[in-house]
Amino acid sequence: MKRRKFISGALASVALAASPMATGIASAGTDAGKAAGWTSTFTTNHNGWTPVSGYWYMNGGNYACDGDQDYVNSIVHTGTYRNFIYQARLKRDGNGGGYWNNSLIVRGSTYTDSEGWWTPSYLFSFTNTKYFSVWRLNRDGSATTLKDWTYASVIGTQLWKTMKVVAQGGSFTFSLNGRTVWSGRDSMFTSGQVGIGFYTSSPYWSLLRVDSATMQTLAADAKVTPDPAAVLGKTVKGGTPFVAPH
Repeated sequence: MKRRKFISGALASVALAASPMATGIASAGTDAGKAAGWTSTFTTNHNGWTPVSGYWYMNGGNYACDGDQDYVNSIVHTGTYRNFIYQARLKRDGNGGGYWNNSLIVRGSTYTDSEGWWTPSYLFSFTNTKYFSVWRLNRDGSATTLKDWTYASVIGTQLWKTMKVVAQGGSFTFSLNGRTVWSGRDSMFTSGQVGIGFYTSSPYWSLLRVDSATMQTLAADAKVTPDPAAVLGKTVKGGTPFVAPH
């Protein structure tokens, strides 16, 4: 990814004014009209999940990975999803000051590039320095910025971060710790696999632990109840999917 061509998301993504995150659904179903989903608690197993890269292991009720330096470690859940609410609760330790990426990955393919990123995919990301960003990783190896790294104090309200993405057609909403941080549109990829990934830079060590994850599929026209909007701080240009500027 460090060698990727970066493309401005100004044309590719249009922010939706105050269109917050879904906490519930008024009507729900798969594209075929039937609700479906799963829940992973990782108390005794990691059924449904497969490592894409890195050594992942059960660790006291979590699914965990010690990060490989200068690489993305990730896991994928079985199935392909189009419209959904996808949520995970995770914690990142180590990380050399906390500037490095932790992501929910959606509508992706587990074909990976030389640094371990899924191409294609969407990344909904945060750092322990309280920044978030949104990226589209393209099939040709380029990365399109849908939201530059932006400060959100809500990220620091919990040691364990709860991340949530709602995807319906070309609309996305991203929530952290129960507050909406971004809503926008992008129609490049309409379905794919979901996962979790994180990047570790040398010379640092890192550990990612996933406590739980859930998937709720939706009908394309399902109405969702939004999370309250987060108070956001400055947006910083010049970051990459690896790392927030610092």
